[in-house]
Amino acid sequence: MFENFMTALRVVLPLAFLMGIGVLVRKAKVVDRPTMRKVDSLCFRLFMPTLLFKNIYESDLLHNVDGWGFLYVLLCLLILFFIAGIFLPRRLLTDSASAAAVGQALIRPNYILFGIAVAESIFGEGGAGTVALFGALIVPMINVCSTLILELNRSGSADLKKLFLSVLKNPMIIATLLALALQALRIQIPDLLYGVIKDVAGVTTTIAFISLGVSLDLGQALSNRRTLILAVLARMVLIPLIFMPLSIALGFRDGTLCALMIFFGAPTAVSSYPMAVAMDADGPLAGQLVCCTTVVSIFTIFCCTFILRTLGLM
Repeated sequence: MFENFMTALRVVLPLAFLMGIGVLVRKAKVVDRPTMRKVDSLCFRLFMPTLLFKNIYESDLLHNVDGWGFLYVLLCLLILFFIAGIFLPRRLLTDSASAAAVGQALIRPNYILFGIAVAESIFGEGGAGTVALFGALIVPMINVCSTLILELNRSGSADLKKLFLSVLKNPMIIATLLALALQALRIQIPDLLYGVIKDVAGVTTTIAFISLGVSLDLGQALSNRRTLILAVLARMVLIPLIFMPLSIALGFRDGTLCALMIFFGAPTAVSSYPMAVAMDADGPLAGQLVCCTTVVSIFTIFCCTFILRTLGLM
């Protein structure tokens, strides 16, 4: 029991400390949010794809792919898309801009950033391959669903050709396809070059979570407190409580169950805020949802990890 408690603590404490450093850095005026937005862009375009590439390249995933797990998570995403992304926000909120921000927040977890960090804390370095591959396939689908939610609330229709092209250009997809191709062709990257790849991948978690801390701001949350409370409870409590027991009952374990835990229990992705602003949704509400779910996730991910480790499921 104590060992499982310490494992759960090791998962969340480093992430909490890194975000705390980001908050202190902002308060000390060492760096501001506009600067960190450029860092976020660098993380999305370089650091995260490199980390994803490294984890997939180092794992024998072509022979250990959980096909049923992929089908299950895609089915769950579709259910969440229609119910949590479109139906409930429109029923509960009269303002379409707020409904779009909430709908996106409910289905768009910060999967890659939290997933690999949590998986490596639990399974050790190099043990996040399954979680990484799930992310590479899940995240583009989440991006498509998020864009549809925002576009449907803005104009009532969406350009599917644009969505398809944006998925193909996604750095995560490019990194995944490249890693899988090298695995399939059994091509070894020279040690000198791979050392650089590992160095770049190694700074991802640190930089990304410090940047997340810089972005945290709960100052205006009171103005939307009712909507925030309902949305945070739905994203961080209700969705995991419904889908995690179902996942366990269906027999998912270890790396696949960890991937599902992150998919259902991670906070709303940071990228949902700039996307909401760009597509005429409620930007301030989207930013507050990112902040609130991130703070709450420290507790919820700890609880999920501790329970699943204690039950011997992960």
